[in-house]
Amino acid sequence: MLAYFKNIQPDILAYREKLDKNNITIDKTNLMFLNLILDILDYLGTEDADKLDEKCEYNILTMRKEFESVIHGNAVDEKAQSILLIFFLRIAKEMRVKYKTIENEHLERLFALMTSKDFKYPSYIKSQKEFALENMPENIKRMLYLK
Repeated sequence: MLAYFKNIQPDILAYREKLDKNNITIDKTNLMFLNLILDILDYLGTEDADKLDEKCEYNILTMRKEFESVIHGNAVDEKAQSILLIFFLRIAKEMRVKYKTIENEHLERLFALMTSKDFKYPSYIKSQKEFALENMPENIKRMLYLK
């Protein structure tokens, strides 16, 4: 397992502040997702780094570049937010596959919303939802088996 979060946590918190100050929300749904993103960024920026490395190992391996491109970039638009939401959704799914539970309440809420059949997603999320979760459980199990 590689040490990842310890070095990037200050950047996560800096991006959280940038997003909080520079975002534009157009409706209640956007605001709800923005608040979830801010809360999850706060969690990832302050939680024990070694614990996060273990809990998010698969997503670090598979989405690290996309996550870092947002965290180290200047964009706070819908595309950046959708990348974060998909990364967070995958973290929640990874926790559920590996530990049968999602330990963070904000990740749990995001997962419940995103996997709800009747929820109407903003367009910037809908197209990526199925792709993000498609083969993940099998890939996580394979990764753990090969360790």
